[in-house]
Amino acid sequence: MKYTVPKIVKEKNVKRENRKQFWKVFLIEGALFLSASLLAVVGAFKLNKLAKLGEIYLPTTTWQDFLFSFLFVMFFVLIFVLYRNKKADKFKDIIYKGLFIVTVFWGGMTILNLFLPVFIAILVMGALIFMWLKKPSIWVHDTLMVLGLAGAASFFGLGFAPSVVVALLLGFSVYDFIAVYKTKHMVLMAKEMIEKKVILGFVIPKDFKYFLDKLKEVKLGGNFMIIGGGDVVLPSLLAVSMVPFGFYMALIIMIFSLGGSLLSYWLFVKQADKEPIPALPPIALLSIIGYFVTLFLF
Repeated sequence: MKYTVPKIVKEKNVKRENRKQFWKVFLIEGALFLSASLLAVVGAFKLNKLAKLGEIYLPTTTWQDFLFSFLFVMFFVLIFVLYRNKKADKFKDIIYKGLFIVTVFWGGMTILNLFLPVFIAILVMGALIFMWLKKPSIWVHDTLMVLGLAGAASFFGLGFAPSVVVALLLGFSVYDFIAVYKTKHMVLMAKEMIEKKVILGFVIPKDFKYFLDKLKEVKLGGNFMIIGGGDVVLPSLLAVSMVPFGFYMALIIMIFSLGGSLLSYWLFVKQADKEPIPALPPIALLSIIGYFVTLFLF
């Protein structure tokens, strides 16, 4: 006698597997997201202490300066991406890799030098970048991104007032929505960077075993998901900007921003057809709510 599994049982099994897959992927995404945020906040406490002692100088940045710099860079990056010429491909590869290496090396050195001697920090960053160039695997890429983003957020976040970062989060959320759904240039840029194997964001594998895969295996709709570096560093800036007011205030914002990344991933999964979505708006929303919670509690 042939046994047939009832349809309702099959549906329950599918739902159970989908739930397991959902939380497995978010565990990986959340771990990377939280690692960068927590490292940024811890590093910022050390930087803030050194600044108070007069051992280092931390520049203050106005929102106008930050916004102008961002738009200036994005304008030229967009032109660079849209310019299609086979002869320029090798030049593009060099530029993309050069920018990636300079960015992560500076950010990584900023954060590692707070905990390690300069020589050891250079050795660690040099080894990671060498592996990224020779054998670019997912875990090496994501490690470099954690260090790079944490260093950038810890250094620049202390120069902002929290209210300014809130305004920036709102502004960039609108920009992210337009760039993904209207002009679609953010999607075009993401595809270009995936093709060049220079991804300015976290590569989230669907399973831990895929961390060992090479960057060349990353494709849209495959075993990987991508969350942009800006979606991580901007909420981290808000958490870091609260460091002078106390660790718990920064921690609350980190927890809320992590909840925002969960909401963003849930919205992505709930799509019938998996298309790129602007990840920053839900992350920014929860981060800002966390900010107002800190004002209420403290």
